[in-house]
Amino acid sequence: QVGARLDTTPTPKLWSCRILRILCVACGLLASTWEPNMLPSLIVFDLDACLWSPEMFQLDSGAPSEYCRKRGGVVAGRDTVRLFPGAEAVLQKLASDTAYAGVQFAVASSTTEPAYANKCLDTFPLSGGKFATVGELIRYRQIFPGRKGEKHFPNLHAETGIPYDQMIFFDDCTYGDNCANVASHCPGVTCVRTPDGLTEEDFLLGLAAFAAGKKGVIK
Repeated sequence: QVGARLDTTPTPKLWSCRILRILCVACGLLASTWEPNMLPSLIVFDLDACLWSPEMFQLDSGAPSEYCRKRGGVVAGRDTVRLFPGAEAVLQKLASDTAYAGVQFAVASSTTEPAYANKCLDTFPLSGGKFATVGELIRYRQIFPGRKGEKHFPNLHAETGIPYDQMIFFDDCTYGDNCANVASHCPGVTCVRTPDGLTEEDFLLGLAAFAAGKKGVIK
């Protein structure tokens, strides 16, 4: 059953684009005004392969240094770290839309290169709001190797005081099912898998599911 507390089985047919649009409209998520209880208190993103590519461990020609508009990303030697288009659109929206003024933002990453990840966060620019960089938008950072349901999310809960049922989590789950791990160890979190990087559709699906009271892994 979709939305069962600890159900980690993907249900792509149920969560089709058509049903997503209907659910978003039904929850008021496409309206100009938002009810505060429709939004989570904490939105948590994975980093590698969720917000950006390539992954930090793949940067073998130099550390991240500066943002290059011509390259469209953060320069790291011969490599360029770029936000996924959907991730960039979502982050810009979160930074500029006053509907999210009461929401806090965090990252939960198990990268083996936390210094690289932090540099990228502090270098990617944002425009149209009060935050100059993605790093300024992201208030809480849990960036270290480990299982996220057993380390990162308990740390976020302790640091923020926000209950799990007020959190939503987006993760690509490439090297392990982090969403299932979080759902099983931190009941109440709404989890969304983003195997192709974060998209605007994934983000709306997560918000719609949260507003509808869905918990556990919903995709």
